[in-house]
Amino acid sequence: MIYERRGLQRRLNELRDVLGEKAVDGLVHRLNRPGKDRLAAMWETVVLHALSNVGKLESEVELASGRRPDIKLEASGLLITADVTAVSDDGLDNDNPYLELSHQVEKAKRRLGLPIGGLDLQVRARHKKTSRGTQTVLLLPPKKQLDTFVRDCIVPQLRNQIEAGERVLRVSIDDEDVGIDVTVDPDRSPYISMGFAAYDVPKIKDRNPLYNALKAKATQLRGAEGIVGIVVGDGDCSALAGRPPGRDRVTADVIVGEFFRQFTRVDFVLLLGVTESRRSWRPSGTVRQNAAGLHVRDGSNLRSRLCALFDEMLTHFPTPTRSPVNGALRAREEGYDLGHHGSYTMSQSSVRLSLREFTEILAGLRTLADNGAKNVEAARKLSGTSNRAQAMIERNLSEGRLPSSIEVFKTGENDSDDYVEIRFGEVDPAIAPFR
Repeated sequence: MIYERRGLQRRLNELRDVLGEKAVDGLVHRLNRPGKDRLAAMWETVVLHALSNVGKLESEVELASGRRPDIKLEASGLLITADVTAVSDDGLDNDNPYLELSHQVEKAKRRLGLPIGGLDLQVRARHKKTSRGTQTVLLLPPKKQLDTFVRDCIVPQLRNQIEAGERVLRVSIDDEDVGIDVTVDPDRSPYISMGFAAYDVPKIKDRNPLYNALKAKATQLRGAEGIVGIVVGDGDCSALAGRPPGRDRVTADVIVGEFFRQFTRVDFVLLLGVTESRRSWRPSGTVRQNAAGLHVRDGSNLRSRLCALFDEMLTHFPTPTRSPVNGALRAREEGYDLGHHGSYTMSQSSVRLSLREFTEILAGLRTLADNGAKNVEAARKLSGTSNRAQAMIERNLSEGRLPSSIEVFKTGENDSDDYVEIRFGEVDPAIAPFR
């Protein structure tokens, strides 16, 4: 997810005193279930917790319509009723299943005895122009038919080329419904590359995932009292990615403006996301910060008061450690993400490594030679590089030095792991020649 589990757990604990056990148990259930709703539950958790620190918060108070909005907040003399939602491009992704096609081709390659990766997939697109804008659709079979398509149209061509002794395999399909070029080059293993048109860029202001999500929430908020709003978290949505305006692209500002025009009862929309900047080329050089964009209906006198309220709310957010794109991918995965696996700090007589990796090594689940890989079994099939930490430990052992101390260094709630440092002592005659 976007935020680390430790920070989310603290917020869940503190929300129990505010919202009660039943409401928080509902969030816990959603957070423990892999899928796209997990990211929505994450946004709901951090927003509710932050608002509980700036005013009197209630959740799921029933309206006359029977709906139960996420937020009823009294703060700074304001009464706010709002719902929280996360917006993604999932629907567009399902209609343009390039990633699923790459997975199916990769599975077929393995069945043909080809090495992992080395795949390049290029997908053509159709651009449907209307009086209201342009819609881009990738030329791919429907998602449910991909398995059959790969089996019947791609695998036979790959097999024939393998039998003919070809080293680089190529398949090209170009008709009214499908336009793809598949290249398999073993020399490029284990890497995979893809190219396709940007089908998720919003080009019609009232036909896109952000507008659809706002419209759905506006319907649910009918009859709400006080200042009515919608809080939107970025669940990997192109409309919220902060890209500069293009020739055909409509921005989030334009989309929200059109929403206000059609739904006059909603007073504000708060868009939440993550900004990234780089201090250096290293992975650790990426700086991520919470970002918020407040949109208030034209003519409203609420902007300054709502800005102050939501600025204070943001101070209670955890620090983001992933972009919405990566957070959405991780939210769909079973199990837990890696910690500091494969990251080592060494001197002549000490080594510091991930506490989680260290514990998994003691449990027999991995070795240092696995270099912190998440999928240990797959990593062992690749020709790996030697592990510097293992070499350092072997050197100390060969010199007759054993650990003299092992110390755990704690991090914090915005981290997913701690560190353990092993220090080696003087030469021990128990495992070294007499001197």
